[in-house]
Amino acid sequence: MAQLTKTALMDAFTRLLAQAPMDQITVQAITAECGVSRNTFYYHFGDVYALLKAVLQRDMDGLLAQRRPGERAGEGLGRLVGYISARQRMVSHIYSGMGHAALEEYLLDATHDLFMAYIRDAAEGLNPSEEDLEFMCVSYQLMLLGILLGWVRRGMKGDLADLLERAQRLFFHGTRRILKENSQ
Repeated sequence: MAQLTKTALMDAFTRLLAQAPMDQITVQAITAECGVSRNTFYYHFGDVYALLKAVLQRDMDGLLAQRRPGERAGEGLGRLVGYISARQRMVSHIYSGMGHAALEEYLLDATHDLFMAYIRDAAEGLNPSEEDLEFMCVSYQLMLLGILLGWVRRGMKGDLADLLERAQRLFFHGTRRILKENSQ
């Protein structure tokens, strides 16, 4: 029952976020949207920002769960683009309500495991240090954030899929080669 309530709160928040900027969404509005008390909200989440983090983590976990063994990073990025494209208003409302620094923090947390999975696949059979794997992960995350935040700042104009396809082609495609050269 507790998981159903938590999911209901997350879904209610997502619906509200499609309608209004993050800074205009209150705990009262969220609880009214899904028909639970404020105490129930605070049982599951410390505040609206913790709820946002949980929503993003749930969604990124869902994207990661769709990953198939041996899948290339471009396929995962394609799913990520689909996720973002389907939620443009939500992304815009998070950005306008929180600013880019908070959005960056949440997206870095949410995408870490997704990127590490692809990098670990690329490193199979090699012996890179954990520090090198983490450095590569953070580098790719920051590149993605730069592309994504630039796209949002430009009013979501342009083809995000094309931008990320170019990033994948230029950078992700060479991940194994980079790891191999630095493991020797």
